[in-house]
Amino acid sequence: MPHHLKLISFELCPYVERSRIVLLEKDLPHEIEFIDLANKPAWFLSISPMGRVPVLLVDGRPIFESSIINELLEELYPARPLFPSDPIARAEARGFIALANDVAMPAGFHALMAMAGGSSGDALAKPLAGLRDALDTLEAILADRAGPFFGGSAFSLVDVAFAPFLRRLRLTEGWGVPEAQMLSSFPAVSAWTEAVLAHPSVRAAEPPDLSARTRRRYAERAAKVRLLADVPGPG
Repeated sequence: MPHHLKLISFELCPYVERSRIVLLEKDLPHEIEFIDLANKPAWFLSISPMGRVPVLLVDGRPIFESSIINELLEELYPARPLFPSDPIARAEARGFIALANDVAMPAGFHALMAMAGGSSGDALAKPLAGLRDALDTLEAILADRAGPFFGGSAFSLVDVAFAPFLRRLRLTEGWGVPEAQMLSSFPAVSAWTEAVLAHPSVRAAEPPDLSARTRRRYAERAAKVRLLADVPGPG
């Protein structure tokens, strides 16, 4: 029996984008409700203990965190598998998803905020160095893989986990920051990026006008960080 699926979302959130990709990849009927993260409704806070999106309502039951949502969808709808059947290969894939969560996404966040916020000197160089370190790690992993996707010929949940990071990395090349033109230095990552971003479900999950809206959002966040840094402490 099919489940009723409703995704609670903030349109520009890269983590929401991951679950959108899986829903589209598996061709699952679903609803989407957008909320304002700056003014979270009480009903949302009651179903999202950490106050974060995405939340997927499965027959009204809330499931939060994109990686958990995506694995649940894989279990509920296995007809289009996005995880390997071998337990060891599945564990390896989960490890690489953790790499996306704990290394690539934070590095991308700090680099995007620095670029969008017009940082210069060390304030720009340090986050870009962190991003290059993340890309160095990925390049070394991908260099020994056949491609075009992370696990070979099949699009998987690992590609899903990295897709929003790769999309935003590509978008920043149009922001006019010379230091951001770094993908060409990582040929394996660059080829993987092209394959992932060309995949139909990834293309379909891209929010409208993402580059300009992302740049504005990260510029606003950078301005808030600078403002807070200028506020003197107590005493």
